[in-house]
Amino acid sequence: FALVKTDIDHDDTDEVIACSWDGVTFFVDHNKNCVKFKFEASVPIRAFCAGQYAMEGSDNKPALVYVTFSGDVVIFYDVQLTSLGVQTLNDYALDFSSICDSDIPPSSKHRAKIIRNLLKNTSS
Repeated sequence: FALVKTDIDHDDTDEVIACSWDGVTFFVDHNKNCVKFKFEASVPIRAFCAGQYAMEGSDNKPALVYVTFSGDVVIFYDVQLTSLGVQTLNDYALDFSSICDSDIPPSSKHRAKIIRNLLKNTSS
């Protein structure tokens, strides 16, 4: 079991990252949002670390490093998580001008109606 902290979602606050011997990795932010990632390895994890690392000639980027009991070292470099929180479709700032006439106001009432219609049309 390993426990580290680093800013993985580029929000200038560190997230806690925990990895167990079977490769299950949890990312937890300061709002207690959590994302689970399963690193698939044929043998258990011997060591894990995460942090801001640089490849030759590049800037520091978030990276995950797994070492297995068979001696394999696997590096996930420039890990990009945009957010750990759950977002609904309505939370996204959709550009309705690309799918609607420009005279339809993008109010939340109209946005919800458009989303309902889009979801209804995709479920049939």
